[in-house]
Amino acid sequence: MTKEWISSLVQEIKQNGHESAENYSQSQHRSQVITTKGQPFFSALIIALEEDVNEIRTGLQGDVTSSDTLFQKIGPTEVKLTRKAFPWFDVRVTYRDPVVILDYAKGLGVAGDPTVDRKTCHFTFQVDTADNLFVQPSFDEKPVTFTQAEDLAQHITELLFKP
Repeated sequence: MTKEWISSLVQEIKQNGHESAENYSQSQHRSQVITTKGQPFFSALIIALEEDVNEIRTGLQGDVTSSDTLFQKIGPTEVKLTRKAFPWFDVRVTYRDPVVILDYAKGLGVAGDPTVDRKTCHFTFQVDTADNLFVQPSFDEKPVTFTQAEDLAQHITELLFKP
């Protein structure tokens, strides 16, 4: 037979810990969704980014602003892009669950010093109530939501090539 004070304590634990336990369970579920879907999203991002860069390369072919853009896959979680001029840039895009990190230096003219004026953008994976994955800039007050890897690739491409 259970002691009355223990029964009372059990009820108190259930009442007080219920919301925290549910929040923890939901958090664990979202983390699992991010881990499961994050790498495929990043892979799709890299494919889309490479396609965008190749289309720009093709569009500039024969123009005075044409410059070689090197796209290097460092591994399954990192790529490096470099361009010598008009604009020049030195970029690394890295996936570290649960974020995509864009680290870059750029300039409008010819190649500068890639160690000077580097900028870093973090994009954090999130999960909505229907388990759909999306990405948002981590530190923006009014973050833009990217639901498709292609949209994030476009954002990164525009960031690198626009003045």
